[in-house]
Amino acid sequence: MSGPYGRLNKGDDGGNRFDNIAETQNFDSFVTIDLVSEENTAISGGYGERYQFGMRFRKLRELIWDRCSTVVTLTLIAVTIGCIAGFLQIFTETLVNWKTGYCARNWLLNKSFCCVEKSDSNGVLTKRQELECVNNGLWVTWSFGPVPFLIFFSLSLLFALVSTLLVKYVAPMATGSGISEIKVWVSGFKYKDEFLNLRTLVVKSVALPLTISSGLSVGKEGPSVHYAACCGYVIANWLLRDVLTFNKQADYLTAASGAGVAVAFGSPIGGVLFGLEEIATAREYTASALWKSFYVALGAVATLEYINPFRSGKIVLFNVTYDKDWKVQEIPVFIILGIFGGLYGKLISKWNINYVHFRKTYLSKWPVQEVLILVIITSSISYFNEFLKLDMTESMGILFHECQTNDNSSAFAHRLCQLDENTHMVSFLRVFSSLVIATVVRAILVVVSYGAKVPAGIFVPSMAIGATFGRALSLLVERFVSGAGVITPGAYAFLGAAATLCGITNLTLTVVVIMFELTGAFIYILPTMLVVAVTRMVLSSSGTIAGIADQMILVNGFPILEEDDLGEFMDEHTARDIMAEDLITINDEIYLSELESLIYDTSQKSVNGYPIVKTKLGGTGGQKCVGYVLRRHLITKLRVSETSSLDSNLTLVSFTQNLPPPNPDFTGQNFLSFKDIANPYPVTVKPEVLTSSLFRMFRKLGCKAIMVEECDVLKGLITKKDILRFERTKREEIFGPRYHFNAAFDQKLWSIVDRIIKRFSHAE
Repeated sequence: MSGPYGRLNKGDDGGNRFDNIAETQNFDSFVTIDLVSEENTAISGGYGERYQFGMRFRKLRELIWDRCSTVVTLTLIAVTIGCIAGFLQIFTETLVNWKTGYCARNWLLNKSFCCVEKSDSNGVLTKRQELECVNNGLWVTWSFGPVPFLIFFSLSLLFALVSTLLVKYVAPMATGSGISEIKVWVSGFKYKDEFLNLRTLVVKSVALPLTISSGLSVGKEGPSVHYAACCGYVIANWLLRDVLTFNKQADYLTAASGAGVAVAFGSPIGGVLFGLEEIATAREYTASALWKSFYVALGAVATLEYINPFRSGKIVLFNVTYDKDWKVQEIPVFIILGIFGGLYGKLISKWNINYVHFRKTYLSKWPVQEVLILVIITSSISYFNEFLKLDMTESMGILFHECQTNDNSSAFAHRLCQLDENTHMVSFLRVFSSLVIATVVRAILVVVSYGAKVPAGIFVPSMAIGATFGRALSLLVERFVSGAGVITPGAYAFLGAAATLCGITNLTLTVVVIMFELTGAFIYILPTMLVVAVTRMVLSSSGTIAGIADQMILVNGFPILEEDDLGEFMDEHTARDIMAEDLITINDEIYLSELESLIYDTSQKSVNGYPIVKTKLGGTGGQKCVGYVLRRHLITKLRVSETSSLDSNLTLVSFTQNLPPPNPDFTGQNFLSFKDIANPYPVTVKPEVLTSSLFRMFRKLGCKAIMVEECDVLKGLITKKDILRFERTKREEIFGPRYHFNAAFDQKLWSIVDRIIKRFSHAE
């Protein structure tokens, strides 16, 4: 019998307590990678006959390719990511511009390309030059009664409809952000191949600009990580399919993910740090992975700069200049911004998780209808607020900008810059209320929009919320404390954006670097670090130790082993408590017919690996574990053996020997060696080993299973998923669920929504 938390290695539930909680519900959707066996197979050349064939007959070409394959692969990944990012920027800007007007000389051009004649020598189009472009008739705005609103509303609805239909019917895996799944994949739990295949890449790249252009309060940065990882996966598997181990694949995925952030923000170093601080936290981040990330980020951003989608010749998304230095007296205001960022991260993630639960319970059958309703609500509200109507990046460009610089040509004309101590209170309140309303409304829209069945991120919406709050706070400071011209209002928006970005991601160094690469505002490095530090302290004091991506891993029931998950209660249990004792094993020497019967038995298809055992002392001393073999490697070997004319009943298979045994009874029989696919040194422990030690061993070694031996006899087996199921189940037993959902409130909310739907249905 197995232990109280035990589980048969054949995949049957030896302990249902593992699978009755939400945090383990999707474990079976992931395949645990045995990094030890993967490396052994790669080193011994068990990854494909084609590679060996090539080495034998095309030595020179294979040698050259072996030397330069990594650089070629990384370069192709980088260029592809940069090209897709350039396409996304131009396509998104074009769709957004169509909602407000069109180019008179070519309706396919967006405003930046249409008004290029009016831009400065660097290709930058200022607000004044944009107005001249409109007055000269180069760019025609919709301005006929209700037509502007109708076009704005209709195009928003159309873009969202096409996006959600593409996701639902062509590539369902293209939905959402994708950061959580990529992080789990890189940590050693392989997700479905459809998540990173070419179809998902194409749909994600097309549906993402449509979603952003629809006006939904979602961003492109999370999905950029996903499509970049798709590029890394597709290209690496294509070029290196015969020699690619999981560790190498994880390096390419980490590098590509960082490049996705790099091109989304125009922040190459920030992208590298994102891969280190967010994606690769559950695996060893080696020097090889670091330089791959650096190279891909460099190449992707260089490609994007060559394409020049911003028409400025630069990769800086918000090119701002702050001439005034910050003052010590402003530190209390900076602390307020940090507190706001911490509260935002705490509350928004909590509310979004509750809404995700509501969506799964009541709205999962109507993903398209939900997206369309969200667009209707968002467009109807946003059209009448300047800071909601504009594209979020354009809105932040206004909020970050300094009103007046030492360069008169850089004077920024906007009603935000027309407020001073002489401004009438009504005018002040009108602008202030617009900023506050934009902050509150966008926060609510982020809660209900993030997680909808479209490509959706949360980074930029969070930054936009922080920017409007920071700019509103600057108005109060200018009006009632310092007076006009003393502080830099745009810097408050900049710091507010940094605070909310840190609050929702729980990242520190990455956020600071991204903000400076994003704006070039290096003069505010200390205030930014202060704001981010305060935000993290607020999050820590409130019990929030993970960003939205990590929380979604738990909410969705994905497997991942991280050091922060190791609780003190793990020191109170041993391997004996969780090991599976009823094992399916394979003898070190077995006839091919018996092996085929075992592997092809339909009841054993859920088994992913087998201990290799050797009977001791004539069968009276138990079984000793002499190796471990993965099922998929066995299937590959058996398919090769099926092409031969060997009699399976007379063919002996050995997992420990390369040559036939010196046995007279073996005369006239065939022999096959499967030693090259077996791990001859599986990790073994005694039954008394603490589960906390097992947790660390799985995390550090990357093995899929650990054998439990007592007196050199195999007693049981523990898989990586077993230790993780035990940890999450035991944690919930002791401390209760991490997330509490109000079923009564959800039911009441659904009844209200249902009544509204039925009322509209009857009206029709």
